[in-house]
Amino acid sequence: MAKEGDAATPKKRKPEGAGTSNGGTEVKQPKLNADEKKSNSAGIYQRVTAFEEKEALSRDSTIDLEQYRILCKEFSDHICKISDLMMTKPEGWAEEVKERRMEVGLLTVFMKKLNRVEKIRNKNSRENVTKKRQQVDVSQLQLQNLMCEIQHLSREVDKCLCFKSKPLGVELVPVEEFFEEAPENISRPESTKTDEHQLLLARLEWELFQRKELSIQCSKLDEKKKSLSSLIAKKQSDLDGLAPLIKEVLTVTKPLQEKLGFPAGPLSLKSDKASFLPHCLYFLYVQISAYKDASGEDIVLEVSGNEDLAREVMKQRANNGDKDSTSSGDESDCVEVDRATKRDVTSKLMKKRGRLLEKHPLSVTMKLTFKDDSSLTLEFAYFPKLNIMTVMPSLTLANSQLKTSDAGESLQNRNVLSQLFPGDAGTTNPNVSNYYQLNEVGLESFDTQKFGFPYVWVQKLGGLDFTSAMDNIVEPKVEICKANIPVVIKMIKNRILSRISLTKQIMSLENKSVTGPSNMKSVKVSCSIKSWKSMTWDEFREHPAAAHIKDSAQVSPQDIFYHAILVRGKAKMVVLTVVKCDYPNSTPVYSLQVEWNDNVMNASNSSKIIEMEREVNVYSKELADAPAWSTTLIQFQVHRIMCMFDIFLECNDAAKFSAEKKTFLHPFMGRRRAHPFKYIQIGEGIFLQRTGSQVDEQPLG
Repeated sequence: MAKEGDAATPKKRKPEGAGTSNGGTEVKQPKLNADEKKSNSAGIYQRVTAFEEKEALSRDSTIDLEQYRILCKEFSDHICKISDLMMTKPEGWAEEVKERRMEVGLLTVFMKKLNRVEKIRNKNSRENVTKKRQQVDVSQLQLQNLMCEIQHLSREVDKCLCFKSKPLGVELVPVEEFFEEAPENISRPESTKTDEHQLLLARLEWELFQRKELSIQCSKLDEKKKSLSSLIAKKQSDLDGLAPLIKEVLTVTKPLQEKLGFPAGPLSLKSDKASFLPHCLYFLYVQISAYKDASGEDIVLEVSGNEDLAREVMKQRANNGDKDSTSSGDESDCVEVDRATKRDVTSKLMKKRGRLLEKHPLSVTMKLTFKDDSSLTLEFAYFPKLNIMTVMPSLTLANSQLKTSDAGESLQNRNVLSQLFPGDAGTTNPNVSNYYQLNEVGLESFDTQKFGFPYVWVQKLGGLDFTSAMDNIVEPKVEICKANIPVVIKMIKNRILSRISLTKQIMSLENKSVTGPSNMKSVKVSCSIKSWKSMTWDEFREHPAAAHIKDSAQVSPQDIFYHAILVRGKAKMVVLTVVKCDYPNSTPVYSLQVEWNDNVMNASNSSKIIEMEREVNVYSKELADAPAWSTTLIQFQVHRIMCMFDIFLECNDAAKFSAEKKTFLHPFMGRRRAHPFKYIQIGEGIFLQRTGSQVDEQPLG
């Protein structure tokens, strides 16, 4: 297609013979001046341009495009034909070339015209698009201006609404009362009765005057309060000075009291304080005191806490008719929240949470002392809004070495009394309604480390039985308390004695001292304990040796975990020990891993490790033939693991590891290539492989 310049300034072809005519004689044309030529050419150009613009708008662009393609094809054909004629030069080729040149010229002119028409169309389309775009821009600017005006008006409206033209939050006295009580120099009735603004200013002035008077009166009352407080403190000190004198009088009159039959003793002295206990703690205190007198157990009971505050709580309960029910407490909370509509939501939630988790001012402390001077202290508390009891245990051993030992892990509060009865871990509240009460104040669970453990047996010691409750309100019953105290105290004593023996065994293992069964005295252990330390639940789960049992029911976060390393030469065995909370009712669980010759073998990739774990976990009761087996079980299990580690090395590499005082007939046996891990007392003792029936045998206990 031709350029735009070609359309703007079309070339004028010089007619043939324009220079000469009639045999070469020149015909002179009349001369026109320059202005006339310019005006004539401009007028023709404008008319042609206007005609082409009009024609371009009326023509169909699709037809022009198709016609342009035809012209291009004809143009190409003519050019090719001219080239062929000039190459071959047949007869009459010059005339035909001349004719075709004329045709090519005409085609070129027509193609230029189509090009100009198309440019006119494009120009017209651009102008239309520009015009529409300008209209859209104008509309957009108008919309933006309107939006800015709307935003400005909204801000002005907000400012007007937020403008504190009145004293918000100040409750003024009624108008009638104002005119009756306020002096005339403040009320100014001649102006305030006709002008509301002056009336408001006068009422505010009267309010300020009254508040100043009340402030002066308050300061006077504070001074009076301080003087009365000092007087009360002086009288209280005088009363405190009477206590030793009264004690001496009671001591002197003790023979007279005995003759007259009056009770005397520590229980009678504490009865006043115990009378302010809630029902469940009072039942606990009285029944354990009676059990102590009947059984002769070394039990010390004490009521601790703020007696004055407990007296106030009892008065409030008597006035409100509250009988330790959580519903009434919730209703009072709701009333207080409704009244405090202008307080911050977070502060209201924290206050409600504090009231829900507020425990009774008094608590009962029970101390059990054992033969080795070890003691267990149990602090029982009661939460009125939750209607549950909690206990915070504290076990103290008569051993100073415990401070630097990992054996204290078994004495932590979170597990020392956990699973005292099956399924009672103390992590969930026995009162089902507590779940919804805690959710209302934004708590997901009850913080046992801070408030104590709500064991089920603790509730029964206070006479609360949520398992058989038919309604939401559970009242304490003394019959439940009587039936459970002997059983619970016996279970607690057995648990503590087991924990003491467990602690002694762990301390011995930390000192790298291992004791085996009496029937294995002739067996010499070649490996040794390199380290023994405690580990957390997360560390246990991440260890490769625990991959096959970490998600099973055999272990739980409430258990106690230890990590030990056994070494013999360059071989190493990692022993993970899981001591259950109800030890020795449930025997410990062991997970093993051997690192030897750049290989790491555990139960996930080695059948030999599975055999060793089966031997120590499944057949552990074979090591507990003695009456006091619970005091030595872990020692015997670790001793058996060390023997199996020696046998494993001696069977797989007899050249490096010789069997020292360990007798076995066959290092391998059967399709499983089993090692001789079972010990039988024949002569000095021999190690044998377990048969198929023994392997399939169920665990004992």
